[in-house]
Amino acid sequence: MDKLTDRQQKILELIVKEYVDKSKPVSSKILARKLGLSSATLRNEMMELDKAGYLNQPHASAGRIPSEKGYRFFINLLGGKPEDTFEKHFNYLFQQVGAEETRVFINKEIPMIRTKKYSLIITGYKAPNKKHEIVGLLGPTKMRYDYNISLINKLKELMQDYE
Repeated sequence: MDKLTDRQQKILELIVKEYVDKSKPVSSKILARKLGLSSATLRNEMMELDKAGYLNQPHASAGRIPSEKGYRFFINLLGGKPEDTFEKHFNYLFQQVGAEETRVFINKEIPMIRTKKYSLIITGYKAPNKKHEIVGLLGPTKMRYDYNISLINKLKELMQDYE
């Protein structure tokens, strides 16, 4: 992974959150208001993030949107780990999720389907009967990852306590 400055990390994080919330490319003007930096500085940083593959620009006069690499970086900032590419079998996926592990698969990383439209958040847990179980959420790539990871982890807690 390319080394990003703290400022670039903050910009990328804000772009992902803003794009997920508003469904529109994020402009330097919007970022300037939220970060207190000049639009010119932000445009330069966004251009660097674009060159590094973290952002895309839908057309010349548009703001930027996160790329798969940008989403992956954001997930890693939330505490995720780099994920491996898995076989197409659900059983193999089941074996890969530990009893206490939450994993996020973005787009083509999802072993069961090859897509550019969805992400999968899954977690493993030990059921009261000591069986290893998993629960997951399949949603659009442009989702509230922070909220949905918390939701899945809370569901895991409830399922472990259910008797």
